[in-house]
Amino acid sequence: MGRPPSAADSVLLTVSELVTNAVEHAQPPLNLSLNRDADTRRVHIEVSDGGPADREGDWAAGGTPDEHGRGLDIIDHITAAHGEHDHPGHAVHWADVNATA
Repeated sequence: MGRPPSAADSVLLTVSELVTNAVEHAQPPLNLSLNRDADTRRVHIEVSDGGPADREGDWAAGGTPDEHGRGLDIIDHITAAHGEHDHPGHAVHWADVNATA
């Protein structure tokens, strides 16, 4: 079995997956926020967007089902917790990554 990803790798991959989902499935504006909690040593990642898009992004609409759709599974495996908050006119998708390494 391979070694687990480093904390930095996990943060970068999580940011990539959350931003990609926003670009492909949501409306602008897109905002990214990263904060590290000194007590828990977790990096809190938030991506906010303008809510669901009227149509899929070019990549999502043009790909076959096996080419996408694994982002949340990846996030499930590499984060301590994740979720979303829906608000009128926008959504916030978040994840916490352990940064003890």
